[in-house]
Amino acid sequence: MKPLVATSMALAFVTASASTVSAAASREEFHGRWSRDCGDGQTCHLDIDDMKSKTKVEITFSMEGKGIACSWSVDAIFDKGFGGPVARDPNGNYYFYLTRQEDGRLYSSGTMLPNCGPQPTDQYFTPDAQTLVDNREIFDHNGSAMIVSPSKGTIIYRDPKKSIADTVKSGTLLFKANAPWDPYNDSAVIRGTAYVFKNGCDPAPYRVSGHQEGWHTLVLKGATPVREKSGCRIVDYKETGNSTLKFSSWGD
Repeated sequence: MKPLVATSMALAFVTASASTVSAAASREEFHGRWSRDCGDGQTCHLDIDDMKSKTKVEITFSMEGKGIACSWSVDAIFDKGFGGPVARDPNGNYYFYLTRQEDGRLYSSGTMLPNCGPQPTDQYFTPDAQTLVDNREIFDHNGSAMIVSPSKGTIIYRDPKKSIADTVKSGTLLFKANAPWDPYNDSAVIRGTAYVFKNGCDPAPYRVSGHQEGWHTLVLKGATPVREKSGCRIVDYKETGNSTLKFSSWGD
């Protein structure tokens, strides 16, 4: 087992060098499944359970693909000063660090058990909703990164922009179509239900319809719900500048 002094020095080094770490990262931002392509047909996962206790965060590392399956779990403590979970690995030898990057990725610095195969010390994971998503499924919508899935008939938030991050979380459904659509058919009418959001209120549904404008652009329109000024109740539906939902692909 390495002495505590050595591991403390390592923690100080990572803290000082993590210049792209999100300063606003909180314990809640680490929960759920995070994944990365490990290469050679394998996928690595980090499953993070922040509900185990008020002080502990359980982190489970696993690999899958090509008949290889292994996993291990470790309890970590969320360190507010560090901005992420900190823990020893299952052998008690080294610290395991997790931090959120400004681009939304999860950075892990630590050791993996030999039975999981050789792993790099530094790894970057994305929320499971992002895992192995083709860039042609990632669209911009008013500064938020969205996942547009014509085959599923859904549009969800991948990375909400900062101004709405307190109200809209990653994985939130923005649009559900009546049926899947062909992204290469500009003449097909896409109909379904979209939602508007207000902090402290349930999402408000409204009907929209529109077309693909080439596979790289999707435009939907509909009369938007208007809430009462001091509450959540819908008092009207109007067509305003916010009634047009435009999505532009990140793909080429």
